[in-house]
Amino acid sequence: MSKKMEANELESLEVNGVGEVTPGMQLEHPVFGLGQVEAIFKFVKSDDITIRINFENHGSKALVPEYANLSLPKPKTQKTSFISKLFGRGK
Repeated sequence: MSKKMEANELESLEVNGVGEVTPGMQLEHPVFGLGQVEAIFKFVKSDDITIRINFENHGSKALVPEYANLSLPKPKTQKTSFISKLFGRGK
C-alpha cells in the first residue's frame, strides 16, 4: 500500500526558458503539445516540484519542470490556401 506524499500548492514558479509560470497559463511540450497549467506543487519531504498540465490531446500529466522541456506556445501563423495564393489573396 502506497502512502500519499504531502505537497503544498504554489501560486507561481520561475521556469528556465519560460519565465514565471502560473495556473491557467498555456505551455507547450515537445511530445504532448499544448496544455494548460492546472497546478504547481512542492513536496514537503523532498522539496521536489511538479507542474500538473492538462494537455489537449493527452490529458493531465505531472511533469518535473527541469526535465520537461516546456516552452511558451508558438504563435499561430495564418495558413494561406492554394486558391488564395493562385489568385493573389494570400498576401
